[in-house]
Amino acid sequence: MIHGQKYIILFKKIQPRSFSPPGLTPARKRGKVHGVKTAIEIYKLLPKTNCGACGLPNCFGFATKLAAHMASLDDCPDIAEEDRAALRDADTGRRESPGTVYEQALESLKKKIQAVDFKKAAGLFRAIYRDADTITIEFLHKRYVVTKHAVLTDSGEKVRPWTAILIYNHLCMPSPPATAGEWISFSAIPQSHAKDKAWKGHVEEVIARHFSGKVEELKRACENFGCVKTDREGSHDAAYTLRFFPLFPVLLLFWDAVPEEGFPAQCTLLLDKHAPHYLDIESIVVLGEEFAGRMTEER
Repeated sequence: MIHGQKYIILFKKIQPRSFSPPGLTPARKRGKVHGVKTAIEIYKLLPKTNCGACGLPNCFGFATKLAAHMASLDDCPDIAEEDRAALRDADTGRRESPGTVYEQALESLKKKIQAVDFKKAAGLFRAIYRDADTITIEFLHKRYVVTKHAVLTDSGEKVRPWTAILIYNHLCMPSPPATAGEWISFSAIPQSHAKDKAWKGHVEEVIARHFSGKVEELKRACENFGCVKTDREGSHDAAYTLRFFPLFPVLLLFWDAVPEEGFPAQCTLLLDKHAPHYLDIESIVVLGEEFAGRMTEER
């Protein structure tokens, strides 16, 4: 009682501040994080060295690919083991959870593919007709079984959502014309300006960097991928034709680096003039990125 006033003193229990015992680094604590879902959250666990070993120009680009199931953790050699384990746990959770952007797009395409006449499509897209609900088509030098409910590998395994999306998108393109036999650059495709940097940085430069100073290795990778050597005239060190799909030819040109003159290696992928009739721009870029990834993995 002070000056006639009554005061009640409340005592609050103070919690001791937590601390990390010796040997438990922030990276180890981060390794216990579960449920990572967004590109930002994934990026926080990456080394942030922007080394380019994954085939992308920076770590955030790699994080974005991981979030969309379009890259593998194994593509980055520098992730701490604790963080790698956390990302694998989170990735498993994401893959088991329906409703991702790619899964939603795939479900939408499955409805669209129902209206496609597979017998007619097989003739248009140079696929193999098996029955009213099944065709077989080559995609990046591998054979896939396509039904109106799923896309499977030749051995019967389900593919990743974006692979199915590319194949379904291709088969849903209306009235594709025969190949024009005229090569154009990606930038020559109408409305492609917004994707020029992605095509150059994520496709052509990935191949150029990987095979710089290794022309013979590039040639072996091309041959392993089913590419055909061409006698096209020019100053290039290698020229090969290939097919993303049976009805989607591509010409690969490669110039090796000339260090003494300050010239880096360069790669150009030329597309058939009718390429926009075989896939939309966004899908062409994703397809090119997958091709670059598979090429640089060839031995």
